[in-house]
Amino acid sequence: MTKDYSSEKRRRIEDQNKKGAPFHTIVVTSPDATAAEAARLGPLKRENLPAFIDRNTNLISSSDPLDTRMGSGGGTLAAIQEADNVAKIREDYGGIGSILIIHAGGQSSRCPTQMTLGKAWTDLPLAEQTTQLSNPTYILIESLSMLLQNLPCGSIVVAASDVILDLKNGTPISFQNISGDIVLGLAVPAPLATAKNHGVFQVNLIHNRGEHISDVESFFQKPSIHLMNSHQGCVFTHNGQQMAWIDTGVVIFLPVAADALRNLISHELSHYTRSGLESRLAQEKGATPGAIINLKLELYSHLLLAIPTKGSKERECKDTRLKKYLSNESNADFCSKTLEMIFDNLSGLELKVCTILDGSFTHLGTTKELIDFLISRAKTQNREESKGAFSLSCRRFAFLNGVQVDDRSIIMNSIIDSSSSSKGPSFIGSGSVVEHCNLENTTIRIGSSCIVSGLRGYSVDVIEIPSYIVFQVLPLSSNECEHTTQYVCMYLHVTDHIKKHSLCFGVPFEILLDETGLAYDELWSNEDSHKLLWNARIHPVILVQNQGLIDWTPFIWINRYLQEGKESLEDSSVQASLLAWRQLKRLSLSEIQDIADASYEFQYRSMIRVKYIPDKVLCSISSIREVLFHRDHAEVKLDFLIDLLSDMQSQVPSEYFRDTIKMFQEVILFSVKNGAYDIGSRALMLLGAVCNDISKTLRPPCSAEVAFNEEIFSYLDSLKSLSDSPLEDCNLILKCTLDTIESAISLSNTAILSKCSSCLEEAAFSLTARCVVTSCPQAQYDQRKFIPLGTWVISSAPARVDLSGGWSDTPPISYEFGGAVACLAVTLCDRKPLSARCRLTSDITGIKLTVENRDIENGEIRESDSVHIKTAEDLSDFRDPLAKCALLKCALVVLGIIPMPSRKSNTNETADGILCTLRNLKVGLELVSTSLLPHGSGLGTSSILAGCVLSSLGRCVGTESVLDKHELVGKVLNLEQLLSTGGGWQDQVGGIFGGLKLCTADSNIIPVRVHVEQYEIPHETLAEFNERLVLAYSGQPRLAKNILQNVVRRWAKRTPEIVKNVNDLVNGARLCITSIQRNNFEDLGSLLTAYWAQKKIMAGEDSGVDPITVKRIFDLLSLEGVAVGSTLTGAGGGGFMTMILREGMTVQHANRVLENCEDFDHKSLKWYTCKICNEGLESFMAHDSITFNIDWHDVKVTDT
Repeated sequence: MTKDYSSEKRRRIEDQNKKGAPFHTIVVTSPDATAAEAARLGPLKRENLPAFIDRNTNLISSSDPLDTRMGSGGGTLAAIQEADNVAKIREDYGGIGSILIIHAGGQSSRCPTQMTLGKAWTDLPLAEQTTQLSNPTYILIESLSMLLQNLPCGSIVVAASDVILDLKNGTPISFQNISGDIVLGLAVPAPLATAKNHGVFQVNLIHNRGEHISDVESFFQKPSIHLMNSHQGCVFTHNGQQMAWIDTGVVIFLPVAADALRNLISHELSHYTRSGLESRLAQEKGATPGAIINLKLELYSHLLLAIPTKGSKERECKDTRLKKYLSNESNADFCSKTLEMIFDNLSGLELKVCTILDGSFTHLGTTKELIDFLISRAKTQNREESKGAFSLSCRRFAFLNGVQVDDRSIIMNSIIDSSSSSKGPSFIGSGSVVEHCNLENTTIRIGSSCIVSGLRGYSVDVIEIPSYIVFQVLPLSSNECEHTTQYVCMYLHVTDHIKKHSLCFGVPFEILLDETGLAYDELWSNEDSHKLLWNARIHPVILVQNQGLIDWTPFIWINRYLQEGKESLEDSSVQASLLAWRQLKRLSLSEIQDIADASYEFQYRSMIRVKYIPDKVLCSISSIREVLFHRDHAEVKLDFLIDLLSDMQSQVPSEYFRDTIKMFQEVILFSVKNGAYDIGSRALMLLGAVCNDISKTLRPPCSAEVAFNEEIFSYLDSLKSLSDSPLEDCNLILKCTLDTIESAISLSNTAILSKCSSCLEEAAFSLTARCVVTSCPQAQYDQRKFIPLGTWVISSAPARVDLSGGWSDTPPISYEFGGAVACLAVTLCDRKPLSARCRLTSDITGIKLTVENRDIENGEIRESDSVHIKTAEDLSDFRDPLAKCALLKCALVVLGIIPMPSRKSNTNETADGILCTLRNLKVGLELVSTSLLPHGSGLGTSSILAGCVLSSLGRCVGTESVLDKHELVGKVLNLEQLLSTGGGWQDQVGGIFGGLKLCTADSNIIPVRVHVEQYEIPHETLAEFNERLVLAYSGQPRLAKNILQNVVRRWAKRTPEIVKNVNDLVNGARLCITSIQRNNFEDLGSLLTAYWAQKKIMAGEDSGVDPITVKRIFDLLSLEGVAVGSTLTGAGGGGFMTMILREGMTVQHANRVLENCEDFDHKSLKWYTCKICNEGLESFMAHDSITFNIDWHDVKVTDT
């Protein structure tokens, strides 16, 4: 019994149509057999296809038989027969399956970068498609598959893929009540200026939305604007602009019309198929394919011209239409018999048009058109704005490290790693497109509006590509060895007209030849009858061994010539470059077209995406791991990770991100487990920095709800409290944050991502604190040293002026690199401006803490704040620098008077009970800190106050460790880590030790070991120093913590700039000491100014450390010769200004300069007399009947 295949086939067709796959066979035609084979092994290979192409679809990569030039009509007939033959071989859909024929176009000579593979395969980074690059062919297949879901079986669709067809994902066309003898054009609206260069449909029905099949009155080829305006139905208004319906190059032959095309093959046009051509060659011995196919059969002028429109059928009889068809100038070369046969087969059909009002059509004709299209479509990346229409991503499969990229550039399928290049970072200018490049350890600087394609290997020289240059590297076919090693370097200007003798490198040919001395016979052979850019041999052939060295020398002359003109040719290096260029074998575009290895190039491009980039990411992750574990001062660049994430339109974290997070997690937990807290701290800081950087790139930021585990704060508190379970704390912190980070990225919740970043950075600071001091001591007191009840212990100290080296004292910099700071102890208005006093008294219960700010002239209270501590719970906010009396609370913990709070602490223990253990008496404790300086002075106020507080408190309760100034420095460092301000040691050293000092710390020694070397300043030098050293309060307070976070974050990354700058800071400190010893205040001033520049580098751009007012003051006083050097004290951002005046200058001179400046209010400044104080922190006692005495701030030892 014979099985009925017909019903089964129809069922399979219907099932496939339901899946949105209306085409059962897709034929893609290429310019020649080589290109067709390259496409078959590349983008049309089954595993390379996008998911929307049904796996049961027959895919055919073809070309005109025997590499003849059959024309679009002949190529269509050949493709139909090939599709039918494949269907028969597979016992597939026979003649009832629908066929899509895509003509990939010619050799794309007007857009040379697409010449080898064809414009049909122009890579496009579709924003909506994140798994691979797209191209016009894929876009066309997807668009037509959606639009023609209801296509009747047996139809044939012909399209051209050298255009971008954007159909806005519209509603599928309904073919209900449309007869099978209809041929449909596909039209979209276009401005009249565009329409005049295309085919235009005259349609009577004007509609406002959707897809609509309409009768056609007439079809005009490239009509003038006047002609369009003179025919009703040609011109209509859309979005306020006059438009016309232009042909998109898509032609749909419904089943009866498709059979009419097949009938042509069986008649006189059979030789426009492979079997027919081969049969003719067998019959006509000695004939060549070109002799038989001596005329191109075109789809539009020979086939579609024979199909009438409704309007032409109504206006003219069949005979009249035949006469017009035969007399059409485009048909003049064909014999009338052949034309009559075509007319007889097709004239019974009718041409209609499907108009798509929201569709668009972009022709990628020239290089400039390609660049404009790519950049304009990638201009906005807002997903909401581009919804419903395809847009392009600025990044797709791009690994960039050490590359500065303009926002309006596109990088796709490329690796550029300049992180290890000795020539510095790379740069990609605005409006440039970089594709299929693989550059290692290379610096490349690309101007604006360039296309750079296929550049691979590495260069020891900087690769400079000027603006508007097209540069492409392509492999050449080679029969000499298995691996391709020869490459041609195509170098053109965007404006160069390929098929003319006009411009070369953007310069008129005659001028180029005249100025460079190049001769005609160097560029063209005698056989070249037309001297065109197309056949000019200007593209050098180079050798690249695998990922080997690129010699950029032969291109230097072109770059210099384009940028500097004829004069550059006189330079010997330019002459050497031109000579090297001349000596290389060179090819023309026409030669490149014939011998470029398209298959190898397809394979190379695919390898970048599927192998090279993944390998590079894994290598980078491994490299970061090694840098961290080896404590290297190598830069950790995570640009690639941020770039890969910003590439993804959905912003779902990629596997690369997860691999990187996993690496950081492993490093953190392993290092903490083994007590290597410095490694764990850097890893946490880097992880936090990554989150912070990613939060700035997410587009669009939104507030989509993301769960945040609030328990993380208890784990952070435990870690900060120097608990005995840091590994458990870190593990819990990471568990809380990592899943949240992924969700926040996926939902573009920048607020939650920033919150995670802050938590990770807090954890990093907590591990840094463990590198400074491992634990807080148990309270140990010598009751014999207790101060009598009712007696104040007062400790006072000078302020600190830093001369150079600041930031190198800050953990982790100080113990990872080693620090050195030169600083001075100074009085202001002849007073030591900082003090603390403490007493044990029976007048109060518990612990009373007071912070006060007083006037430096008379000691009157400006403001004060007090806290009464009754239980340990009252100290729960001691780590918050903004909490009331936070510094004093921390001092109680550091000296062990109050136990370090933890998750297991008894927070109900009373302060009275704690104090009772001190003296076995019921006593109260009162602790007061006093500053005579403005808030945020930058003079080391908080650190020196901490030293005063610890000294007075410790002496009061009999803690001997505070008597040693070196130990006191360490305790202040410990206090600041607990307070989470995370400061260094230079501030307390500057005030605890008197006079001029060089304070240093050893690298790789944990806990930090600080050394202080004091220098005596000769009397004569001291007198001059006191005259020329001036301080002025800028009127702007500052809080160092925010600046500190930015500095430590940048230090964790170890950019070369930061590492060099820290080295300069350390060296500058020692040079300052030398300058003072030599009494050279001019050198000291220069070092002070350099120091200010170094501080700004540490903080980074937009950190706020350089207020406009301060900059204006410094510039004015330097320009007018009043000051030889200046800086803001401390971290910057406000506070006090330190200046070294020029010899003979005074504060009055400075004031006069500033008074004359109209755009500056000099009254906002407050000048202070400043003297070097050889006395550091000193302590003494006073009876508690005295509340405060300004004399306590006087210097006890005369500085002489």
